[in-house]
Amino acid sequence: MLIFSMKEIAFLVLFFLLTSIFSIYLGILTKNAIERGEIEPVFQNPYDYKNSFYMFALILLGTVMMIFFIKVRFELIKLLENLALFLLISTTFSYFFPTLPSFLLALFFVIFSELKPSFLLKNLCLFLSIPSASAIIGASLDYRVILLFFLILVFYDIISVFLTKHMVYLAENLLSKPSALISVFPSGKIRKVRFLGGKKKVKIIALGAGDYFMPASFSVSLLPLGIKYSLSTLFLNTMTLFFLFYFIHKREISRPLPAIPFLLVSSILGFLISFYLQS
Repeated sequence: MLIFSMKEIAFLVLFFLLTSIFSIYLGILTKNAIERGEIEPVFQNPYDYKNSFYMFALILLGTVMMIFFIKVRFELIKLLENLALFLLISTTFSYFFPTLPSFLLALFFVIFSELKPSFLLKNLCLFLSIPSASAIIGASLDYRVILLFFLILVFYDIISVFLTKHMVYLAENLLSKPSALISVFPSGKIRKVRFLGGKKKVKIIALGAGDYFMPASFSVSLLPLGIKYSLSTLFLNTMTLFFLFYFIHKREISRPLPAIPFLLVSSILGFLISFYLQS
């Protein structure tokens, strides 16, 4: 997560809110389809905690591949990104359209975003891809398994940003060109951000795709308990993101910070508050 100004913060937080709401909506559709036997969950045993470590292993593999591609040929990252976008966006459209139109629409968005690359188009691609991923994972796993995965990512996020700093390295390279792996909003304020190669002047505010996916997946996983639980965590996560960026803006913090630890805390608080509201 990086950079900031009040108007841009409002845009990013609104984008986070809409993406999360869309994820919960698709999560409801996915949950109902699984219950009717129309589709199979991704994981056969939703209560198996080993699934958390399996997903984390996939993230590690993806991270290693991206770092390798950056060093060898950056275009390979775009190939991997666009393949994932095509699959996820077509899945999102498949909730509303038949298979062929869904594929064609997804292909159009992916190709157009590469022919006319811009942060706006890549943000749109992120908006169309994250909800289906969050809906499928969240509806396929018990909320406690998702919570464990969330916790694992907190430690990984802290280590990758402050110790190994490879996440800072990835962000620095991904921000060089529009990418759906990071949502970027132009800012009117110039900031000096401390990357591995030194401080750089930037005029953006940004949030990684994982910072949308993880809290949205947890909100979806709470649907079996009731929509109130999902909406409560959604509200707390949105407010936390706003205050986090506001704090960074006021303190003029130049170091990139991980958002996942803050979003885990707000997700748990939202979950606990839901029990209080029930009583």
